Amino acid sequence: MKSIQIISEDIYGCDFFKEVAHRINREVRVFCNSAQAWSPKRGRIFAASNADLVIVCIDADARDPEEVEREQLKIIKRSARSEQDVEKRLKIVVFSYEAEEWIIASMKLKISGDKPSEVLRGKMGYEKKDLPKYAPHLDFNVLREMSVRSFIEFEKAVKDP
Repeated sequence: MKSIQIISEDIYGCDFFKEVAHRINREVRVFCNSAQAWSPKRGRIFAASNADLVIVCIDADARDPEEVEREQLKIIKRSARSEQDVEKRLKIVVFSYEAEEWIIASMKLKISGDKPSEVLRGKMGYEKKDLPKYAPHLDFNVLREMSVRSFIEFEKAVKDP
């Protein structure tokens, strides 16, 4: 059985991503650790992991996603066993804003410049600790139809680790 290690920014993200990953592919074992976005701990988690695939999930918070990905790659490479290990086992998934964008898109809500979590807070009283509760309700077809890049990349990685 293949295994996936997810690195999330917080524990709520871990529970959320694990549930989404299992909905996508029940044939994988999923582990998750949390580490702050720019912490060197992310690199150490990657280096210590024996998983077939390591997915780093990171919020861009409206920054350039490619720049965010490059910066995360630098953090991971500092601790990695080798360049080949990074190329073989690492997938970085960058959210335009934050993971809550999957919920917003799935519910077909409009963001209108606000952070997705703020939209959810205003409409539904959302708190960060609520994030895992939304995983079972994501509409994957809507996320695909709306071409939500971060979801499509995550789904592709989880389907074939």
